[in-house]
Amino acid sequence: MKKLSCLIVCCLILTACATNQKSRLATTSAGITAGAIIGAASAPKDERSEMHALYWGGIVGVLSAIVANYYFDDNKDMEVMKLENDKLKSQLDFFQSGTATLLKETTGPADKKYFQKGKARIKLYKIDQWVDEGPNKKYHRDQMIEILPLEKASEK
Repeated sequence: MKKLSCLIVCCLILTACATNQKSRLATTSAGITAGAIIGAASAPKDERSEMHALYWGGIVGVLSAIVANYYFDDNKDMEVMKLENDKLKSQLDFFQSGTATLLKETTGPADKKYFQKGKARIKLYKIDQWVDEGPNKKYHRDQMIEILPLEKASEK
């Protein structure tokens, strides 16, 4: 009986952790241990105490497992993981889409077909974007040029 008790105590120590699955196992093990102790202690003198320990351990262990399944529910953890996943997705989208950083702004000649005065305001931005092109291709964008008419650029 002492060896069995030591084994059960070691199992309880090893299964004690913060996860729900291990908490369920620890609760079930505690129920089996408590049931075995109650069964062995309450056994009549003319019957074998080991058999009573097994019966009581099994009954209390099953009851504690049922209670542990309701008490240590995974829904709360799943909600936390879903929120964390959404947060990481938004961060990934931010890194993939990237923000534009203005590197240089100048005025210069422009095509008269598109700009009446032949001059435009030119802005050079540094960007960091990965773009999907089909299922097997990705390419990286690192610069963007914005060409604005002088009148429109001065309004901003």
